[in-house]
Amino acid sequence: MIKSTVRKEYLQRRLDLQEEELQQQIALMAFNFQKLQLPAVKYLLSYFPLANRREFDISVCEDILRKQNPSMQVAWPRIEVHNADMEACLVEKGGLFLKNRYNILEPISGIIIAPEQIDIIFVPLVAFESRGYRVGYGKGYYDRYLIRTRPDAIKVGFSFFGPVDSIEDINEFDIPLNYCITPYRTYEF
Repeated sequence: MIKSTVRKEYLQRRLDLQEEELQQQIALMAFNFQKLQLPAVKYLLSYFPLANRREFDISVCEDILRKQNPSMQVAWPRIEVHNADMEACLVEKGGLFLKNRYNILEPISGIIIAPEQIDIIFVPLVAFESRGYRVGYGKGYYDRYLIRTRPDAIKVGFSFFGPVDSIEDINEFDIPLNYCITPYRTYEF
């Protein structure tokens, strides 16, 4: 399948999840994430999940990492629409946020963390395939950002569903994940 077909099908599958099933799957995914043996984390690039798209509640995994790394700092993406770029902006306690043109909350201000400083990136996705490539929302912000991170930066995705067999239109700009957490299995690439 091609990305646009995968995106459409899996967005609909997510929207079709009943609330009880969704909460159960979030708990299972958090449990699976907790079993990962991860190195120390100074900087985590996370994001604000979109409830209207039934994205995984990433905050449960942020909390797990924070317990393991008390001095960890969390950044969220802030996009630059005019040049299709993205930066990691530290989330400040009591900081202000604004919805961008895609209705995603971003920090209004805060310290920008260079891509090479990020230790772990929680990468939003709609679906993924068996080699670790993901289908996002189609704008390419994350792939352009991930290419600038350290080679040892860990990229983690979260999916309510297992992998699709193959994504036919993967290209040289697509960056694979290191892990994808699902309710029933953790995939390592």
